Amino acid sequence: MMTAFDILFIGSGQGAWNAALPLSMSGKKVAIIERDKILGVCTNYGCNPKIILDGPIKLMEDAELLETAGLQSEFKLDWGKLMEHKNKILGELPKTMEANLKKAGIEIIRGEARFTDEHTVEVAGTSYTAETIVIATGQRPAELNIPGEELLITSNEFLYLPELPEDIVLIGAGYVAMELASIASRAGSRVHIVQVSDRVLNGFHQPYARQLTEKMKQDGIQFHFNEKVTAVQQAGSGLELQTESGLKLQAGLIVNATGRIPNVEPLQLEAAGVMYNKRGIEVNEYLQTSTSHIYATGDILDKKQPRLTPTAVFEAKYLAGKLLGKVNEPIQYPPIATIAFTAPRIAQVGITVEEAEAHGDQYKVQPMELGKQWDFAGRGEANAHLTLIHDTDNKLVGATAYSQEALEIINSLTPFITLGLTAEDAAKIVYAFPSFETMIPRYFQS
Repeated sequence: MMTAFDILFIGSGQGAWNAALPLSMSGKKVAIIERDKILGVCTNYGCNPKIILDGPIKLMEDAELLETAGLQSEFKLDWGKLMEHKNKILGELPKTMEANLKKAGIEIIRGEARFTDEHTVEVAGTSYTAETIVIATGQRPAELNIPGEELLITSNEFLYLPELPEDIVLIGAGYVAMELASIASRAGSRVHIVQVSDRVLNGFHQPYARQLTEKMKQDGIQFHFNEKVTAVQQAGSGLELQTESGLKLQAGLIVNATGRIPNVEPLQLEAAGVMYNKRGIEVNEYLQTSTSHIYATGDILDKKQPRLTPTAVFEAKYLAGKLLGKVNEPIQYPPIATIAFTAPRIAQVGITVEEAEAHGDQYKVQPMELGKQWDFAGRGEANAHLTLIHDTDNKLVGATAYSQEALEIINSLTPFITLGLTAEDAAKIVYAFPSFETMIPRYFQS
């Protein structure tokens, strides 16, 4: 006998529970299948643990910037206590959320899910059927397929390390690698980054990325560009990384941070007629897969939008509205802000500088040396910078920032970009002073 549901979610991350909860509360019979921890990658292996570990790191960076203002302090980070602090805060969240989901009438099914037909999913030998199925299985760290790969760890394990070794090698230079490098370096480890190309933080404004690279070099982080890793092996009490050019690096820990790939293989999507490619599951403008009653949300999608928690939440809320008959229009993504939590940060939203420069007749690029403003100079941020993008109507359509305060800068500009506010609109808003926001009205001036 099969258990039947109205809506069955595969995965319990942000792209799932943000839809499952309102659907269940509206009277739908809902279940969630999860093979690991409730709440998925962001809460357990991504954003949440990272930002807690980053807290003391940002404070240390801010304090160093204020040395020119007379601040004399010497911080010593106890990594073990920081990890205990993080685990205490986040450890109970999956259990708490599971209890809340069950209280809302959602059934939690544990195990690996695989399709047996268009309406049926099997978990640990038991079959479950549903009128509607939502795939929200996210992504996992990519594999290098090299000898000794089993000796590597990923960001998942890094975020739970009880202690850090003296030497760490990170393979890759995307935002995960760069963030972990910033944390590990400030925590006292000697850090190497091995990158197959000569670029870091693809997708971010490259002049800022290069400036960040130079800052990280000054902090003692060593970069090895245009190096393809070919093998990892044991070397005494540690590990040794080898590259195609003959480079050899020894460390107590080597982290594979080369990116993430979609979790599709275990699902046996062929049995349900769901189309996918190496970038993820293919969906239309309603988040429907090639099988119309099967939907997908979150990082598992083949999409051009950033694979971020806010994107998954937006998709989940859209899908809940659609399945409840409250939304009939295609999904329309707003500008999505994104940030690398490095030291300093790089953040951006809307039209990028590169896009604007490629369409010079449509946009105006406005660089701003924030470091010369009194407030940033007062914090010791002489190198802080901001680049704004305006359209031909002088509306703000994009921004990218390089600063310890980049998160606040971009978040304060996002409403103006999203809502298409004008100079007149900006002038009507009175912020508390002093703050970055009080400068916003002048950003609309030609």
